[in-house]
Order: sequence, then C-alpha cells, then structure tokens
Amino acid sequence: MHCRVLPHAAGDGPWNMAVDQWMLERVAGGECAGAMLRTYEWSVPTLSLGYFQSRSEAEADPRWRGAGLVRRATGGGAIWHDRELTYALAVPSSHPMARGAKDLYRAVHAAIAGLLADRGVEVRRRGEQEARVGRDRPLLCFADRDAEDLVVSGSKVLGSAQRRKAGALLQHGSLLLFGSERTPELPGLEGLCPGLGAGPASAWAGPVWGRIAAALGLVEAERGLSAEEREAVLGIAGAVFGDPGWTDRR
Repeated sequence: MHCRVLPHAAGDGPWNMAVDQWMLERVAGGECAGAMLRTYEWSVPTLSLGYFQSRSEAEADPRWRGAGLVRRATGGGAIWHDRELTYALAVPSSHPMARGAKDLYRAVHAAIAGLLADRGVEVRRRGEQEARVGRDRPLLCFADRDAEDLVVSGSKVLGSAQRRKAGALLQHGSLLLFGSERTPELPGLEGLCPGLGAGPASAWAGPVWGRIAAALGLVEAERGLSAEEREAVLGIAGAVFGDPGWTDRR
C-alpha cells in the first residue's frame, strides 16, 4: 500500500493535533491513495488531554498551571509532550491492521520495539498481567499501565491512542526520549539507558518511519504540505484544537 510521509517537523499543540486530524479526514475521504504517516516534535512543551479527560483534573495539580494545553481527539491519559518523538499514522479501513481493536497498536509497537532492541535497549510489551484495571486512572498516560505499553526496566517509554472514523483509523503515540523537569518520575530512554545517546528527536524520524512502513507493508513516499493543504490544517487548528470551547468542553 502506498504511504505518503510528511517531513518531520515541530509545531505547537493546536497545529500538531490539526495535522493528525487532517490526515485522518484525508484518508477516510479517499483523498489520499493509501496511508499517511509522520513524526513530529512540539515547539512548545504541551500537556495534551485525552478526549474524555477533565481540564479541572489537570488544573488541580499545580505543576500544570500555566503549561501549554491542548485536547486530543483520541482517548487515553494526558501526555506531557517535551523532549520526545511523536508519530501519527492514518490507515484506510481496508488495511488488514485497521480491522481489529489491538492489531495496529501491536504492529506499530513491535516495529518500534525492534528498532530499540537493535540499539541495545531491553524493551518489552507490558502485557495483560501488569496492566491496570478498573476506572481509577492517573491523569498522565505514562503513569498508567496499559497492556500494549512498551516498557524499559518497568518504566513506560511508548504509549499510543486511536480514533476511528468511517473509512480510516488514526493512531498516534509518543516515544519518550528524555526526562522533563515537570515529570521527574518519567526518566525516558536516556535516563533508563544512559549509554544509548538518544540524540535529537529528528534523528529518530527516518528509522521510525522505516520500521513502521515495513511492518505494515507500506511503500513510503515523502511529500510536504502544499499551500492549500497548509491552509486546510490551519482552519482545523483554529476552529477546533485552538478553540477554548474544545479544550474546556469537559
């Protein structure tokens, strides 16, 4: 299957979420012949709330007061996006990995786990026995325990979330490269593997693209956004992800 890859870039919260939403809509509407894939960074450290989370829950913790904030269209826990690599993948519903609830999670996570293992990182899927059960969940995704997490020495380094739309499935996730001052409890790959030399997020972009594409049988072709496409993304960012009504809806 053909896969359009957007060049690795950095953007703020509304822009990043708008590009992911635009990808989902393009693939669902058949305007993209195949899948779409990108990796990116956050130009401003930002807390992204899961679709169902309450803003008041975040503001109850003093460390998030005054922090950049955006609400995702995907579920799951909040993520503090700082010193990480984020990936986003939109696949048409005709792709075999888009059919089962966990298939895409496992394929993408296994691909990234393989990349980490090749770099000497002892990484594994958390698994059902260690997963948290019940409704009492922490605010932060990386403090939670999902069976599909990738963990190193028991600490989560990769988590993902999905949104399904008629005709397509969006999955995006964060690979935690370094720790952050606001989340000292989350050491990231560099803290867990001091000899790794994690380097900048941009250095991971090509290898991550390649592993995901190979795992899903995608043929990559890199192409940036046209002026018209950029305007469409800006429209989504302003109307949805940059709108306080969206961010404050819960």
